[in-house]
Amino acid sequence: MPARNDALKLRNVDLFDPTPQGRTDLYLFDGKILSIGEEPVIPGVEFREIDGTGMFAVPGFIDSHLHFTGAGSIGAGPISREPDFSFSEVVGSGITTAVGCPGADYLSRSMTNLFQKARSLEAEGLSTYFWSSGYSNPSITLSQSLSMDMLLFEKALGAKIAISDFMAPPWTPDQLHHLVWQVLSGAQMAGKHGVIHVHAGVLPAGISVVREVVARYEFGDDAHWSAMHGGGGSVASHFQITHVNWTDRLLEEATQFALQGAVADVTSGLSPKHGCEGSVLPSAAVVQMLRAGVSPASITVSSDSGGNIAHQHGNSDLDLIRLRPPMILEVFQELARRDDVDIETAARVTSTSVADLHRWSHKGRLTPGADADVLLFSEIDADLAHVVLAGEHVIDHGHLLRLGVMER
Repeated sequence: MPARNDALKLRNVDLFDPTPQGRTDLYLFDGKILSIGEEPVIPGVEFREIDGTGMFAVPGFIDSHLHFTGAGSIGAGPISREPDFSFSEVVGSGITTAVGCPGADYLSRSMTNLFQKARSLEAEGLSTYFWSSGYSNPSITLSQSLSMDMLLFEKALGAKIAISDFMAPPWTPDQLHHLVWQVLSGAQMAGKHGVIHVHAGVLPAGISVVREVVARYEFGDDAHWSAMHGGGGSVASHFQITHVNWTDRLLEEATQFALQGAVADVTSGLSPKHGCEGSVLPSAAVVQMLRAGVSPASITVSSDSGGNIAHQHGNSDLDLIRLRPPMILEVFQELARRDDVDIETAARVTSTSVADLHRWSHKGRLTPGADADVLLFSEIDADLAHVVLAGEHVIDHGHLLRLGVMER
């Protein structure tokens, strides 16, 4: 009896679901985690096997900020325009779920293009979602409004906006309040949480306008009304502030906001190791927030991959820092190799915390019924050994087992 491609056994792995579960076997079937420990009996099905001895398993990375259709063309014009992402570029970095977003170039890159690229990558096996809007005010949407995007499109998670950046449009508190209302009202009707993903730049205003709007929703000590809002949780919990490690000052401000219930999103591509002077090492930013008392549930890591930092000198000289490939893997490994951070925490900030932000029970966990997105790492050096995407073995010790359709 031949083994089925959609039936896979991960044998003898040290399981983090993300909490540590000890050494066990993981059974995957039809894109889902079927069982843990005891082998299921399915007539006519034989499980293929990956030997996980000497390895630990964590949920696949979830990237909240990936420019599917490329970004750039800011600072140096068309020559710095980044290309679309291929299937292998994303999966090869351990990312199994990604949220696509518009960049600063909102003139030549449309929401329709972003949406279609998300569908293309999903057809190849990735789980994909998208943010509406971008660097524009009023917002750019697929339908007639942000609320309608949230209602009509399952992949729509909310709005991405940009503040305190020289390329960002001005946002008054009233304008931002209106945007929050659109996202939250659409989310309520669609049965989603609804999130405003905020690109925070380095200008002195920081995230002050966001905090002012959140204060308008403050219920004080009235727990009854606070619990009723948005299905529970604070209004701050609907905000994910990204690029928080751009500067020390922004990191401190985002840390304080995270202590109030917001989510602070560390950008893996912004790092002094990769030419971004003045930024905070991503793994160090995570540790700094943890030491300040921020819960891992309020910390996420995204890549901003597909973006770049470009500056043109004259007609030919180009300074270019490319945020590519997605470097969440690097941050996970740096955290996992530290003595003061455990693997559970590293898995939470790179996967589970994003799933919890959006109230996804099928993502960010290695439990029966969840999506079979699994990463296997060497226990010795935390090197990535295997990637399993929706139950399919796609990376074997660095070797890509399948290319995307347009890569073949």
